[in-house]
Amino acid sequence: MTVMTYRTQDGLADYGFSIEFQSDMGWRAYIIFQLPQGHDDSLPLPYQAIDHDGRYYVNWSAKIDSLGDAKTIATLWAELIQRHHPTEEQRRHNNQAPKKLTCLEQPKTDAA
Repeated sequence: MTVMTYRTQDGLADYGFSIEFQSDMGWRAYIIFQLPQGHDDSLPLPYQAIDHDGRYYVNWSAKIDSLGDAKTIATLWAELIQRHHPTEEQRRHNNQAPKKLTCLEQPKTDAA
């Protein structure tokens, strides 16, 4: 087992993984913590699954044969999830009431 932390490239979120080898499945990246801004726990995340013990992991369709590949997959997943969630600034912008549209000013023709 290897414990790995990862900060996304934009520096806005930290993730923690427990990367474990299981003889029947190969390597698996369990998600220990994820701190994306404003994450709604009721929404399912892409490529995330829950094992029979209730632990979240990165759901990779192929068998992961090496620790290095498992680390790469965990970092790719973190970047994907970070892009999946809007930033706090985007949420504030989306929650603002739409501004009233106004007519455009007519161009001035008497410019000197």
